[in-house]
Amino acid sequence: MRPLPAFVAARLAAVRADPCGVPLPVFNSLLSAVASSDPSHAHLPLHLFRCLLLPRRRPDAFTLSSLASSFLQLVSSRSHAAASLHAFSLRLGLLHADPVLTNSILLLYLRLSDSVSTALHLFEEMPVRTASTYNALISYSPADADIWSFVRRMVTDGLAPDRFTLSAVLSSCMSEHDGRELHCFAMKAGMCSDIDFHVSSGLVSMYCRVCQPGLARRVFDRMQRRNVVSWTAMVGGYAENGMFEDAVNAFQSMWLIDAILPNRIALISVLSACNGLMGLAQGKQVHGFAVRMGLYGEMSLNNALIDMYAKGGALHYARRVFDDNTWRKDVISWGSMVLGYGLHGMGAEAVALFDHMHASGVKPDSIVGLGVLSACCRAGLVLKGLEIYNSLVKDHKVQPTEEMSACVVDLQGRSGLIDHALDFIKSMSVEPGPSVWGALLDASVIHSNKEAQDLACKSLLSMEEGSPSNLVLVSNLYANSGRWNIVEQVRAKIKQGTLKKTPGRSWVKPAT
Repeated sequence: MRPLPAFVAARLAAVRADPCGVPLPVFNSLLSAVASSDPSHAHLPLHLFRCLLLPRRRPDAFTLSSLASSFLQLVSSRSHAAASLHAFSLRLGLLHADPVLTNSILLLYLRLSDSVSTALHLFEEMPVRTASTYNALISYSPADADIWSFVRRMVTDGLAPDRFTLSAVLSSCMSEHDGRELHCFAMKAGMCSDIDFHVSSGLVSMYCRVCQPGLARRVFDRMQRRNVVSWTAMVGGYAENGMFEDAVNAFQSMWLIDAILPNRIALISVLSACNGLMGLAQGKQVHGFAVRMGLYGEMSLNNALIDMYAKGGALHYARRVFDDNTWRKDVISWGSMVLGYGLHGMGAEAVALFDHMHASGVKPDSIVGLGVLSACCRAGLVLKGLEIYNSLVKDHKVQPTEEMSACVVDLQGRSGLIDHALDFIKSMSVEPGPSVWGALLDASVIHSNKEAQDLACKSLLSMEEGSPSNLVLVSNLYANSGRWNIVEQVRAKIKQGTLKKTPGRSWVKPAT
């Protein structure tokens, strides 16, 4: 637990020395200061409230709203704390008397994934709603909520959307048409001025999200002043749209032109661009930059470094970052290293690391499971792969995915156990998809199993979506057997649908 700031500790000592003589506003300011301090002190406001304030005087709405803010930092029992505070506010008659308190409890419920319905019920009961009420509702509603209905209701209540409203709506906007409407509204309302970074940065992120990086760049270039958020949105947007060279160039311009030091998110974004360019040298430079900035050791950044080094073929560098004991690893850290070994055909190393992960007490998820099973497929570790799959499902309660099931079919099929693969497909808990039938088709071609070939081909043809590679293989198989009428149907399906086979490519970087 970190120590409290000096001024907060001094005020706390004064309150404890004479709790009866301290005015209520001073006590409220103490609760607010403690609530906004380090999360390790999240329990302290409730303790002070129960032991020093409640036995001696009646709290007001500001007291309870400060208490609600401290509950946001609690690791456990937040749901119970929120319900208790809600009931206590009702009993004192303060809930609907002060919109600040109601907004605080509303935000507390919205931040709890299992209390959204309670939050909406509280919202409907509010006699007075403010812009902050709608901003909280829009910002923290579930992903499947109708954000636009809240915006329309906000306008109906006579409240004009402000910068916070627009920023929240932009972060969930997935339509270019809606995004352009929001952009027009921001321009008319004067929200794109040089003193406001948030709306312009939100527009940059939105346009990148709807695959319009050109429009994002136009907004970005018209900003008279830019900060780290604006540059990070541009770097990340380029990387998300596959414009990796532009992402690297924007990252360099960030601190060469505007003299803005990148943050952790910008470094992670440019590392993904280095992955796309296979720019190991550039990735090393970013790594060195992170070390000099003192950001090395942050979990998500180190995970990105492991992923970059592993995909770039520098597994020894990836392992050096992974083996550094100065930072705490999560399941993504282990999964990135396992996937890296599997990508390069090092099945034995991937299995050994997976066993080490299990011995360390880290619970694997479906991503790690898929990584180690893929490694077993590439290395031909049939028995070990089947053993790991059974352990994932039975011991770790991992819900098998279609991709995991496809690995099992591939393991059994390539080793000649076609009948076992068919039995496994029949017993699958998920619907077999293109990857499963594609794995069976590959195995049946290798072992010349005509019955399995026909079953896999018919199943692939009956699906609306699938891998174009699988359909090309089906077409070739029917062409070899002279069944040209079916070949024409398969090729017509490929041409008429949205399926496009990505051409293979390779490149080398010439020495300079």
